[in-house]
Order: sequence, then structure tokens, then C-alpha cells
Amino acid sequence: MSILVTGGTGALGFHILSSLKGTSHDLYSFSDEQPQPWQKVDGVQYLNGDLLNFKDVLEMLQQVSPTHIYHLASQSSVGISYKKPYETLNINLLGTQNLLEAVRQVCPKAKVMLLSSSEIYGRTERNLTYLHKESDQPNPMTPYATSKACMELLGNQFRNAHGLHVVFVRPFYFTGPHHSRRFVIPSIAYQLVKIKHYGTEPVIYSGSLDVSRDIVDVRDVARGMIQLLNQAESGEVYNICCGKSYTIREVVEMMVDIADVNVDFRFDPGYERRNEIPLLIGDPTKVMDTGWKPMISMEDSLTDLFNEMVLRRRIELKMGMGKDLRL
Repeated sequence: MSILVTGGTGALGFHILSSLKGTSHDLYSFSDEQPQPWQKVDGVQYLNGDLLNFKDVLEMLQQVSPTHIYHLASQSSVGISYKKPYETLNINLLGTQNLLEAVRQVCPKAKVMLLSSSEIYGRTERNLTYLHKESDQPNPMTPYATSKACMELLGNQFRNAHGLHVVFVRPFYFTGPHHSRRFVIPSIAYQLVKIKHYGTEPVIYSGSLDVSRDIVDVRDVARGMIQLLNQAESGEVYNICCGKSYTIREVVEMMVDIADVNVDFRFDPGYERRNEIPLLIGDPTKVMDTGWKPMISMEDSLTDLFNEMVLRRRIELKMGMGKDLRL
């Protein structure tokens, strides 16, 4: 069995590959960059190429001949999608087109998982405790959400027209160790690391802390995705969530306690999102009916994120990466 993870250098890819390490499977990652030391998993072959270059994708699949594909490679930042809507649509839609067409030509029996997003649900006019179900119609409000909704349509096109085995997952917000500092929770964790260990001014800069999200640990999401790709019928769609919400303020206060520092909070409009969705909660019934459930507590997730961020920063400094990176 040969398993391919596109975007394998991201947090979710890292944990999928880590979970599969030590099995008898051949493991491959395909992305447009070489992994940093903290992104590497032993036993994985890291391949580089351009998802928007069909020749790169085709040749990679001919080399790998995967039986299972986790397609994670994407432009995954809502904020960046406003600044770069064309790039977001190109990577998330046309990149997926390249992958699925190459799968059709090279390995049409492979099982493919497409990573969508809870962002496609958008805002709802229902009551504030409403849990989004997989049957809800997409109501995208951002270029990122639109790109993911279109990606699902594309996946169904290849499933219907060419018989590809395609499964869709819509994770709600996830975080934990190895999460990119482009996102709000690891960004704040990193600021706390600098305050705690490097004498930075004890001030946290952020956008609104009063939005609420259904939050799951990235390792639980990875475990769910592995289970679903092995078990799910083609065409099925699954939320991966816990069915309850936290405000970002609650999460930040937990992290401040973990870091054991005193800080002030300052609003930075640079972190503010247009068309913010104030509350986003998912219905986990369908995925829990498969036997999956979240296992890692919020406190453990944030503690592991903070500790991994400390180690990551030490490696960066040892490598001469003094400048703040977004990894």
C-alpha cells in the first residue's frame, strides 16, 4: 500500500504521516517546499513540485502509484484569501483539478480524501445554538470558503463522471502542536512563548476574541481522516467536530495560564477579518456513528501546542532564523 499526502508539511499532514509511521505502507508527501526540521516525519519520502503544474503532478503520481491520497495542499488562510483571491481559487480549485485528472489517468482505483472546511457553511439565520449538518447547503462568505465549496463540486464531478472514489471531510477549527502561526491560536501561543522565554513586551496583539468556534485537536482530526478514508463510501461527506464551542477569549485565557505570564491585550486591526462569522458549531453525529470521537482535551491540546512552539523557536534560532516566520 502506498499513501500520498499532498501538503504533508502542514500540521494536519504531519500528524497523518506520524500516525501512519511504522506501518508497512510506503509514505509520501508532495508539496511546493522542503520540510523544516520540525515538519519532518521519519520514513516519509518528501517530494517537491507545483500543484498547478499538471506535468509535475502526473509524474509524481506515476512515481508513487498511491492507493490512498489525502489531498491537503491548499491556500488555507481566510485572511490571505481576501488579499489573494485569484491565488486561492487557483490553488484550491485548479490544483485539485490537476490532482484528480492525474489520478484518473494513473491510479483510478485510489481512494481520495478531499479536505474541505466548515467555512463553507457561512452564517446562519437560525438560533445561536444551531449545529451545522453535512446536509446544510453551502453559504460561503469568503474567497477561501468559495474555493472549498467549488472543490467539493469538482470532486463529485470526477466521482460521477469517472468513478473515482472520493470522500469529503469538513473539519471545524482545529489546533495543536505543529499548527502554523498564520492562524490565531498558534499566533497567540507564539507571542506567549516570546514573552515567557525571550523578554518580549507582555502584550498580546489580536483581532476580536469574542467569536466562538467548535475546536478539535489536530491529532484527533488526523485520526478521524485516516479512519474515514479506510471505511467511508465514495461520495460521503463528514463534519469533524465536537459539537460545542469555545470563544477565542476562553482559549487565550487558558494559554495565558499555561504560559504562566501576566499580559495585556491590544486590538490589532491587521488581525481582523471581514465578514466574520460570530459562531460556527458542527453536528458530529455522523462521524461519531463511525466510532470516532475527540480524545484530546482542550487543555492538553494547548499545552502541547505551547511546548512544541518553544522547541520550534529554539530550532529556528539554532538555524539562524532570527526573523519571525509564519510557519
